[in-house]
Amino acid sequence: MKFKLLSMLTLFALPMAATATTPFVGFYQTIDDEINAPKSIVALYEYKDGDDIELAGRIVALYNTDGTISETLSNPQRIADKVAGSPKMVGLDIIWNMEWDDEDKKYEDGKIMDPKSGKIYSSVMWQDNPETLNVRGKIGPFGRTQKWNVLKQTDLPSDLQNIDATEWKPNITK
Repeated sequence: MKFKLLSMLTLFALPMAATATTPFVGFYQTIDDEINAPKSIVALYEYKDGDDIELAGRIVALYNTDGTISETLSNPQRIADKVAGSPKMVGLDIIWNMEWDDEDKKYEDGKIMDPKSGKIYSSVMWQDNPETLNVRGKIGPFGRTQKWNVLKQTDLPSDLQNIDATEWKPNITK
């Protein structure tokens, strides 16, 4: 009897454990569309919005045009001058309110901001393979999709390897 009860509890607990972590949480290398070189590192993190768990993304590093990292959270320099309040680009939340669609296995209904222009678009994210994340900013049916590279902990600069984003919440300046 104890074995049956334990088996039934395990059977019900497994689906809850599988959905406890938000998909796509982690670090991603964005690519500059114009020069096809690394542009930034974005940390995708989950946060609670009321009763919902949503996904947001924060720039945590920027690259130079030669592919070396020039700025991280410990030394932000460049300014997002088209964004209200002219914040630093590193530390800027550029994705927020992304909601997981379990049926379609993608995030949708969120927003993404272009930090260079300050413009905000609707967004959707999905994976075709485990090495890249498709990130689409759009207005209605029109938009642009970028492929972001998944980064492992060991790919990150040392000052980013121990980031704790569990208490982060998007700080949106529109």
